[in-house]
Amino acid sequence: MTLAGCARHAGEIRAEVPKPVAVVVKDTPPAELLRCPESTEGFPQADAVMARPTRAAIIRLAKAYAGLRSQLERLIDWNAPKHCSGKPE
Repeated sequence: MTLAGCARHAGEIRAEVPKPVAVVVKDTPPAELLRCPESTEGFPQADAVMARPTRAAIIRLAKAYAGLRSQLERLIDWNAPKHCSGKPE
């Protein structure tokens, strides 16, 4: 049993629906964007005292830098797996 609204009607026109086509897209970023980030040295070991707001700002900057570096390395690994870590997959 079918519902009247779902049944095909005698005068219904069937349109030809095009089939989807899968296309492989290789969109590699420019080489300068696939360069691994360079490691930087931290602060030298010192017994200096710094103000609390300055210390907090440096910690925020370091966390932001670490996040951006991680994001860049993941992007590079997406295009060239294990390129920055040096370990072949």
